Amino acid sequence: MPNLRSYESSPAAKEGEGPIHWNSLCKERGQLVTTAIEGVHTVYDVMQYIVRTYKDTELMAYRKVLGVVEEEKYITKTVGGKQEKQKKVWKYSKLSKFYWYTAKEMGDITAELGSGLAKLGLAKGANISIYAPTSAEWQLFCHGCFHQGITISTAYDTLGEGGLTHALRECEVEAIFTKTSLLHMIHTVLKQVPSLRTIIYFGDEDDASQAQLAKLKEARPELQLVTYDTLREIGRQSPADPQPPTPQDLACVMYTSGSTGAPKGVQITHANMVATLGGAREVLKPFVQEGDSLLSYLPLAHVLQMAVELVLYTFGIKIGYGTPRSLTNQSVRECQGDLCEFQPTLLVGVPQVWDTIRKGVLATLNSSGPIVRTVFHVAYKAKWWMMQRGLPTGLLDRLVFKKVQAQTGGRLRFALSGGAGISRESQEFLSTTLCPIIQGYGMTETTGIIALMDPSCFELKVVGPPVPDVEVKLVDVKDTEYRAAEGRGEVWVRGASITPGYYKRDDLTREVLTEDKWFMTGDIGEWQPDGQLKLIDRKKNLVKLAHGEYIALEKLEAVYKTSMLVGNICVYADGEQTRPVALIMPDPKGLLHYAESNGLLQKLDSADHEHDIENLSARPEVHDAVLKSCLDAAKQNSLVSAETLQDVFVVPDEWTPQNDMLTAAQKLNRNAVIKKYRSQIDRMYASGN
Repeated sequence: MPNLRSYESSPAAKEGEGPIHWNSLCKERGQLVTTAIEGVHTVYDVMQYIVRTYKDTELMAYRKVLGVVEEEKYITKTVGGKQEKQKKVWKYSKLSKFYWYTAKEMGDITAELGSGLAKLGLAKGANISIYAPTSAEWQLFCHGCFHQGITISTAYDTLGEGGLTHALRECEVEAIFTKTSLLHMIHTVLKQVPSLRTIIYFGDEDDASQAQLAKLKEARPELQLVTYDTLREIGRQSPADPQPPTPQDLACVMYTSGSTGAPKGVQITHANMVATLGGAREVLKPFVQEGDSLLSYLPLAHVLQMAVELVLYTFGIKIGYGTPRSLTNQSVRECQGDLCEFQPTLLVGVPQVWDTIRKGVLATLNSSGPIVRTVFHVAYKAKWWMMQRGLPTGLLDRLVFKKVQAQTGGRLRFALSGGAGISRESQEFLSTTLCPIIQGYGMTETTGIIALMDPSCFELKVVGPPVPDVEVKLVDVKDTEYRAAEGRGEVWVRGASITPGYYKRDDLTREVLTEDKWFMTGDIGEWQPDGQLKLIDRKKNLVKLAHGEYIALEKLEAVYKTSMLVGNICVYADGEQTRPVALIMPDPKGLLHYAESNGLLQKLDSADHEHDIENLSARPEVHDAVLKSCLDAAKQNSLVSAETLQDVFVVPDEWTPQNDMLTAAQKLNRNAVIKKYRSQIDRMYASGN
């Protein structure tokens, strides 16, 4: 018998449902976790615990922008059928070293911010929106709100006008915390948010931001415009007693970036947050070490990053704040990128991050000589074999994989992948060449975590057992082969971390929460023999084809995304057809390497490559190569005939949140993509390839 990671705490309650599973850590105590630290019942209590426990320990790090380095380069554009050179300016940040706040300083700053808010008239129960990129200021301002029992609502800094307006109006926010680079968007939505009366901002106060502030004041003269530093000074001059929240109070209304309709506001209470903290601490306690550190760069408006940081700070783990635009040495000038400067031991990423790193390593490898490639692949196979048997691999790391590991600072012990399922190829490749990539599984509605892999039982493609604060069962999926009695079905979850519902949307709440508080995730899972959970499908993305077989779109996208030529992909299946087709945004590096290797363009300076994607996407040779690479990936992953692509269309455009092809959380906006490329989809099916 394997060492069970979860066990059946209760038998199946009725037909069509499976038994209830609890984490094995709960077996001895006989109950689920609601908190892990005595006396900690709210997020306000969490900060007080951190300050008491770690005092003068440096925990929070940040960098300053010292300047901007501009580089002029020429690119070739096709205008009227002719190619011509055009000058373009690239801007890169020059950054300082990391500066530090101790735990005590973190507590002092949050008290100053909370007191400043109280002085401005923002009382307990008020709703303040945080619309800003991840930063030390984001985290400290959040805890400043909790100091006064104020509820925050979160909005991704990539959220478009419609989504931002909806979030601000629905919560009737009285104040917003933002960065100067986003003031233009607030000006755009200002007239539609009559409740807004205070804007607190941080960041560069250059001529552009001053102009935006003037526009805001002109549009609404009664607005209070307050800098982050001024708010701290107000708090220092007028200290206010804390107004602690209760466990049942709303800590956060977190707006998801769904692919259909307006974003939904998920209510997260202080009790929800503390339960997630407790469950994750139980799992991670044996594995964190003194001196561990995390580089934070994912959106704090995403529940995964917010929950991870809350957990790690309670262990005294140091967290440094970077940005996606300054992670690598190549993305900055006259300094090191965030990863090499901070040298984290822990990292959190989403599948897109891991796919990008893997393809970057392979692209560098493919440009190396045959001896280097041979040594790498032999060492790779040897290390993977040794890892599976628990053998030491330090010698191979030093001799072969040191350069790969240096790209992330050289000290990573393990990394967590969340947000969606990571491909098997990326997980295996990076776990071998970089560090073990463990998986977690959660949703905003579950305060981030449903299941989390135990780092000591690393395994590919499983998300681990339920965390100790929730219980999980599988339920039959109608009209499919997924049967709970066979250990496969829709994942239902219940526990202290589950949302009470959607903000002002009882109708939507009733669609996902049963009367006895089970949250229906829409994900399809499968129990493994050792009690770990594996995600195999997504209920809403199951499509029944003409011959009666179901295919899972997200599963196929994860497989095809492993191709070196695929940057992003939207698989589409018509129920009246027998196979799917795909819209593919090519991977720039992979496509240019293919083009140069096959004589489709002369070798260019990297600065010129931006324009080539559009020109190459239309080439029939590129279409054929992309389709072949996808079919090769299908064969390597043993996909059945109904899962193989009938045809592909290589799109010439980049998919971003700004053009609505991706959500603010960088997930595929499936409906928008399909709508834009409907004519190409119809042509692919009409061609009958």
